[in-house]
Amino acid sequence: KIGIVKFLNKNKTTCVVAVSNNEIVGSILCGNDGRQAYFYHVCVKKNFRKHGIANSMVTYLIKKLMKFNINKISLVAFKKNNIGNKFWKTIGFTLRNDINVYEKIINKNYSVIFN
Repeated sequence: KIGIVKFLNKNKTTCVVAVSNNEIVGSILCGNDGRQAYFYHVCVKKNFRKHGIANSMVTYLIKKLMKFNINKISLVAFKKNNIGNKFWKTIGFTLRNDINVYEKIINKNYSVIFN
């Protein structure tokens, strides 16, 4: 929770949420290094998918990032996230095959949950 608050404080104008009836139904955390932006934790609540929410959030952020002269956006989509991978390809994102992603888990309690 503290990490998310720090991220939001550093990226106040490039993180978005979608709201329906006072309920958060989607979000994108977005940060940048001055040249390239990164999307993190992109999600839309299951019963709100296929209504253009993710597309609207991405379109909004692309317009905002272009004003900051950001050249590209990168993100990580897990291989098992079929819905997410299909979405990113459909809206014109390209799957890269020229890089390797490395990680080192330093917190043994770390886990990823897919819904």
